[in-house]
Amino acid sequence: MKRSPFFKLLQHRTFDFTTRYYDAEKEERDARIKALHEKYSQSDEEKEKNIENIEDRIDFTRSRQRKTEHKPMIIRAFIVAAMFGLMYYLFK
Repeated sequence: MKRSPFFKLLQHRTFDFTTRYYDAEKEERDARIKALHEKYSQSDEEKEKNIENIEDRIDFTRSRQRKTEHKPMIIRAFIVAAMFGLMYYLFK
């Protein structure tokens, strides 16, 4: 024999059901996407090669940027040295 709790209030029952329906277009789209993934997926070795190539390109661009950053400073230093040499020659 089950005893009901003294202070427990009755609660209405809830029914949580998510509706499901068949979408033929979605099924076809998912099948095409899956087929394309299988067709064009790369192996682990190819992925590693691509990653290495990308890293090499990044390193090359960084080294090129460093060279181009120093070039204007060298030109300015040469111009300033030439101006000081010219001023020394004129006011000597």
